[in-house]
Amino acid sequence: MPALLIAGGADLLAPPALMRSWGKQLPQHEWVLIPEAGHALPWEEPEAFSRAVLDFLSRQR
Repeated sequence: MPALLIAGGADLLAPPALMRSWGKQLPQHEWVLIPEAGHALPWEEPEAFSRAVLDFLSRQR
């Protein structure tokens, strides 16, 4: 099953390095880093978050 991992570069609860290690357990994953965001990605960077999700979903058809 394809999965999308989105990490915030300033996330202290789930930092990018931890997210990347989780991704190693998912053979079909895509990785997106939003450098300026913390843990509340959809609220902090809604445009970048939505763009990443919609782009990922558009390729899953």
